[in-house]
Amino acid sequence: MDAVSSKANLRRQVRQQRQKRNAGTDESTRISQHIMDLEDVRSACDRGEVVACYLARDDEPPTWDVIDDVRRAGGRVVLPRISDDDLVWVEMTDNTGMVTNTWGIDEPEGLPTSTQPTVWIIPSLAVDADGYRLGQGGGFYDRALAQRASKDNSLVIAVNFEDESVMHVPHEAHDQRVDVLVTPERVRLMSMPD
Repeated sequence: MDAVSSKANLRRQVRQQRQKRNAGTDESTRISQHIMDLEDVRSACDRGEVVACYLARDDEPPTWDVIDDVRRAGGRVVLPRISDDDLVWVEMTDNTGMVTNTWGIDEPEGLPTSTQPTVWIIPSLAVDADGYRLGQGGGFYDRALAQRASKDNSLVIAVNFEDESVMHVPHEAHDQRVDVLVTPERVRLMSMPD
């Protein structure tokens, strides 16, 4: 089976698992605590740097707590909005309005920023030990991460549920690796093969 078919099968399996799940505030709190305990995240917040964070759908690990905690710690949060086939990033303020797009995902209103994030908190359906992440299949986050400055030292954190860690995520040349996996239960640093 080729990588595209293997990824489609894995997506289907994880989505079926997620339909049975009801993520709660306890999971949101634990995810935020794990992320805020990372030294690179604390340092970015202390310096007032930009943290990109996804807005969770109902079936995804929740992120509102981490968004609030990053802002309280001094970090600037940018949220994604789909524009054509790419993500643009809008800085969240106390006055940022939200709209729901055609996929049922909340998105921020406002003008996009060109400021590059120091930390990226991105959704995933599954992550393997080498840091390969399975997304929803649109490639939005892979394209956003590929556009980072060359030799960018930003930290990429994938968030998913504990049972979504897998031995192998089928991957293609365009798939971007993550540095850290955060689940409600733990933080896992990824190995990066050459």
